[in-house]
Formats: sequence, structure tokens, C-alpha cells
Amino acid sequence: MKRRCLWVLGLVSLVQCKTPEESVIGTFVLDSEVGCSACVEAGPEVMSFEEDAPEGMLRGYRFEFDGGAYHAGLYEFVYLESSVVLVLYPETASVEHFGLIGSVLQSNYRVGQRNIREQCNGLLDCVWRREGG
Repeated sequence: MKRRCLWVLGLVSLVQCKTPEESVIGTFVLDSEVGCSACVEAGPEVMSFEEDAPEGMLRGYRFEFDGGAYHAGLYEFVYLESSVVLVLYPETASVEHFGLIGSVLQSNYRVGQRNIREQCNGLLDCVWRREGG
């Protein structure tokens, strides 16, 4: 029984040790039941992050907003002394987000195993949950 428990604990610790690069891959959908009203009003409804990229190249992302608005481009993680920052480089966008093309967006997202969070006020977070999980 002890051996089985250790094996399960080892498996759980492996799952919990994903890097931000591994955790962000996939599609995340806004949970409109949590957070503040600004999450639904201003945030993307869907965030998608690609896995495949040629070695040494940045991976692609796409953010989809209400009414068909979007912006898409490349992303990377930048490691600072005490934090990890998701940086977006928009390359294409709908009219609503056209001004973002060519800019650099430094996010305040916290990437977890099954969700992405962004603080929307002192107590609440906007939460995007991994689709299909």
C-alpha cells in the first residue's frame, strides 16, 4: 500500500511540475461566473496558444473577443527575478484591435495547470478555464 501511495504522490508531483510554456498550450475559455464585470466586458472570451513552432521560434496565439473581434500573433515567456511574464506580439487583428499590431503586450496573467488568471480587482480574478479539462 505504501508503494502505491508513493507512486501516486510521484505522479501528482510530476503533473504539478509543468513549466509555464507547457501549461499554457491549448484553448482557454472565460468563466463568466467568476471575477468582476470587467472580465466579460474587456477580456477575451477565448485564448488559444499553439504548441508547435520551429526550434528557436516563438509560438502562435489568438485571442477572440465578443462580436468577432480578435488579435493574434506570437508569444513567449520572459523570466524575471521573481516572476514569469507572458509577452504577446500581435501581428494580425480585427478593426477593434488594429492598433495593437506591431506592439508588445506584457500581460499580468498567471498560468496554472488548468486555468489562466488575471487580477481584476483586489479580491477577484478573471479566470479562463482550459477547454475540455
